[in-house]
Amino acid sequence: MSNCFGLFFNRKLKMGISLLWMASSFQLSKSLAFSLQSSHSRPLLRAPLSARLISRPQIIDRRAIFARNMSSSSNQQPSSSPSQSSSAFSISSRALQTLDPCVILMKQIISQHASKWENDPQGIFSLAQGVVHWRPPNSAYEALSSAAQENMMEPSENNGGFGMDGSIGGGDGRIIHTYCPDEGYPPLLSALKDKLERENGLENPHVMVTSGANQAYVNCVLTLLDENDPKGNISKCVVFEPYYFNHVMAVQSIRGGVGCGGTAAGDNAKSIEGLLVGPTNKGVPDLKWLRSQLEQNKYGEGSDNNLSGNSIRVVTLVNPGNPTGVSLPYEFLEEITKLTKEYGVWLVMDNTYEHFDVQKKNKLPNSDSDTGPEYPCFDEEHVINIFSFSKGYAMAGFRVGYIALSSKNGEEGMGTHAYEQMLKVQDTIAICTTRISQMAALGALQAGREWVYDQVKTLDVGRAAILEAISGLEEIIGGDGAMYVMGKLPDGVDDQKFASSLVEHYGVAVIPGSFCGFSGWVRGGFSNLP
Repeated sequence: MSNCFGLFFNRKLKMGISLLWMASSFQLSKSLAFSLQSSHSRPLLRAPLSARLISRPQIIDRRAIFARNMSSSSNQQPSSSPSQSSSAFSISSRALQTLDPCVILMKQIISQHASKWENDPQGIFSLAQGVVHWRPPNSAYEALSSAAQENMMEPSENNGGFGMDGSIGGGDGRIIHTYCPDEGYPPLLSALKDKLERENGLENPHVMVTSGANQAYVNCVLTLLDENDPKGNISKCVVFEPYYFNHVMAVQSIRGGVGCGGTAAGDNAKSIEGLLVGPTNKGVPDLKWLRSQLEQNKYGEGSDNNLSGNSIRVVTLVNPGNPTGVSLPYEFLEEITKLTKEYGVWLVMDNTYEHFDVQKKNKLPNSDSDTGPEYPCFDEEHVINIFSFSKGYAMAGFRVGYIALSSKNGEEGMGTHAYEQMLKVQDTIAICTTRISQMAALGALQAGREWVYDQVKTLDVGRAAILEAISGLEEIIGGDGAMYVMGKLPDGVDDQKFASSLVEHYGVAVIPGSFCGFSGWVRGGFSNLP
């Protein structure tokens, strides 16, 4: 971003902040609406996964025809919205209880005021969505071009067919219009395993390519969560506020069951029994609270039936943080990894912003820049790592993410067990991520991590501009990770009304904190500023 543009943006946002004091007179309103056998005296045992998956046949060959269990309980009555109460055409209560997508809500707000800014040379600055201003590396486009040209060749020119294992008789580009194995395009899988070992310290993990990191998380929720644990208690998933809204939406819309409620227009997400929303301190999750919840949700220790475990199945962590923009240090990540292992609970780590740990907080102790993985992850059976090509490689529209699960202890390992069951979910939702997108991702990887770092450095000016512009706020978190900062509005200011007014009067769009379970705050992103 040029100095001239930076000053202009800074001044425009600063003027918008003056709305805070005008808005402080607004009336405040709330509009937003694994059961492991574990004890201190026994080793960690296998984690039971979702019973809905385990009861289904194992996927062995993509060409096989599987019997799908389409039956549903005859006495299960989905709830209806008020307007549908007398109609037979009802909508799933889980869909109705799921938060509305906040990016769509923000686009609606922007569209309401777009006409006012259509003649402004600068238009509306959107700091709402986490997109980057750069394009994918040339190597991604070269892979696309090569694949497309090969695909246009006559079939007779292809010297052979291809197998479900990804082996082919001709160039890979000639089959970009076809399915590939559920787990992913074999050359990409191989490259990702190399990357994960070299850059993240994960040794020969199971890898599954998904349609973005969001589908990766949905795969985890469907694989790991039941509606109830073996003792009849509601299975729970932990997130921390301010939370990434799509994680909450996944749990709301999928887990279901009595008590998994809360609507976008009504109850706060904290009231959802199947979703525990934990506190943070300046964006850092409260591990004392987490230990207390894990202790409270233990069951079965010392009982006659020897059935023990935890009603909390999954703890979710995003690092660097969305929406907080906070990078967590290696020591903290190590502590939460040990804590979840102690209580026999899965830890899902969303590493979408691994390239944006700008202060290198997640670094192995006593290591320098030339030793150890660039962004270390924990190679533990109970840890599932999620990654994405959307941010660092600027490939959001290609929809390529991936999951890494531990292969420790081979076929008897928990990671292997979860991976095998997750293939059922993968086959049900997407079958596979589009082959051409995976080929582009393979091309992007060739550019290397340093290419991404060079792009991330260009965010320094935008980061400084937004931090300076909101410096007058009472409290600010973030800026040292991902591409976000959050600011606390004056007491009594409605964050959604403020966000709407900021667009209307000053042409700047931000995300209201209430969309992330953090009322009275706003989130601004700076990665899409050129």
